[in-house]
Amino acid sequence: AAARENLPPQVIQRVAREIRQLVVTPLDGIRYLPQDDEQLTEIRAEIQGPENTPYEGGFFRIKLVLSDGFPQTPPRGVFLTKIFHPNIATNGDVCVNTLKKDWSPQLGIAHVLQVIRCLLIVPFPESSLNDEAGRLFMESYEEYARRARIWTNIHAPKESASPKPEEDDAQHSDTEAATTPDTPTPAGQTLPGSPSSKAKELSDSDVDTKAAPATPLKTKSATLLAKSPVATASAPTQSISAPSSTKKRTSSNAADIATSLKKKNTKKKGIKRL
Repeated sequence: AAARENLPPQVIQRVAREIRQLVVTPLDGIRYLPQDDEQLTEIRAEIQGPENTPYEGGFFRIKLVLSDGFPQTPPRGVFLTKIFHPNIATNGDVCVNTLKKDWSPQLGIAHVLQVIRCLLIVPFPESSLNDEAGRLFMESYEEYARRARIWTNIHAPKESASPKPEEDDAQHSDTEAATTPDTPTPAGQTLPGSPSSKAKELSDSDVDTKAAPATPLKTKSATLLAKSPVATASAPTQSISAPSSTKKRTSSNAADIATSLKKKNTKKKGIKRL
């Protein structure tokens, strides 16, 4: 808390917001290292050695020290892990223009960390703080790279010190399990969706099926026959049988006509005989 009193409230809010952003959205090859004392004037982070550089395979801890004049004055960058680099002094101080003449109050903590990581990829021996490293870089890059790799193997940890995501997930799940109350289930009842409740539903459905009244065989047979294709096909026979009655009517009419004609012929023959 004493460290926070050196910064105005609006600056404290800005630093807290930038730190939260580093945690929520980590930068490529950079991880924020939380501290127990929560000093906002001293921010610690970890830089993973970039690939295809003498620092590959190592993790380097650094800190950014914010002065009372921040953000008007730039933070001070310090490597806590020993490193052989032209722009990093033996005491860990970092020499980069972003932290000096090119500084702007609009630049944030994330930008400073990214610039320092880029410095491991492309050193600037012209403004070196480590004269031996700068000289080797200019005269023999192979010798400089060999020395830098030796320092990396000796001083830089091979594993990250930042919390692993799976550990955070495990802690989160443990927290959820601890905060979820165990609701007692009344005797003879089961929770919805549980395997026992599903088994009970299946057993209940079986009981209902068995308890249903038995349908008489005649009724079942009548129902099946009514729905069978044979019963359905019998319907047209009734409509087809209709013309047969028509044929009977036609034949009876013809018989009547023939009888009447016979009677007429008989009368005519009787008249002729007279």
